[in-house]
Amino acid sequence: MTIRQDEAIILRTRDYRESDRLITFFSRSQGQLTGIAKGARRSKKRFVHTLEPLSHVLITYADRSSSGLVRIDASELKNGFIELRNDVTRLGYASLSCEVVLEMSPERQANPTLFALLNHYLKELGGKGEPENSSFLFLVRMLSLSGYAPNLQKCLRCGRDSTSAQGWFFSISQGGLLCGNHRPGGKVYLLSLGTVMLLRQAQQLPLGKVWRLRFHRKSRDECRFLLLDLVRHHLEKDLKSLKLLYQIGALEVTNSSVNP
Repeated sequence: MTIRQDEAIILRTRDYRESDRLITFFSRSQGQLTGIAKGARRSKKRFVHTLEPLSHVLITYADRSSSGLVRIDASELKNGFIELRNDVTRLGYASLSCEVVLEMSPERQANPTLFALLNHYLKELGGKGEPENSSFLFLVRMLSLSGYAPNLQKCLRCGRDSTSAQGWFFSISQGGLLCGNHRPGGKVYLLSLGTVMLLRQAQQLPLGKVWRLRFHRKSRDECRFLLLDLVRHHLEKDLKSLKLLYQIGALEVTNSSVNP
């Protein structure tokens, strides 16, 4: 049995048996893990509310093997992101990011860059970052880190550079851009050159600078469902956290895709 201490962000908490809790967290050095916190429901002093979803903690746990549950022994709160819990819109987007990480990151696969992305994003949401704009930037980077980066460099068919035309089609099923000469059938998204370039910058800029990017109204309309549909396409399932965003009006039900 190995005792480890690591920074982590709590992704999900579930009650287990009479007094325990199952905690799924994303750690800096071990990736996604699920652990059992013995007596966490019964004790008012143990863990002191440090195991709530969206919390950034320093967690101590016992790892018995290379698979299965770990045993959570202690947790120290580093950042509870209180600002998120006092704003339902910010909370909705933060919950979406945790669900995406939960679903897209393999268990026990270290990814310190992804940990840094999630931590930066939650700080941005808890500060002055505009929620929807920050969410676009997070989703673009998350797709890239998960190996599902959309091809925004050139037409998938003829290789035409994306800077050579003002308008592009994006195919979810093919994962990239198609020019007007290779207009695809079925469901596609229309993207202006400005939106394509914004998305390319979001993929390439250093993490500390990416939050400076701003999606204006046209780009927001073009990206709103594109990025979510890309995530859902790769997961082959819907995202439960979207329900809250629909309920509070942060997202409209109408999709911006077209069927040319």
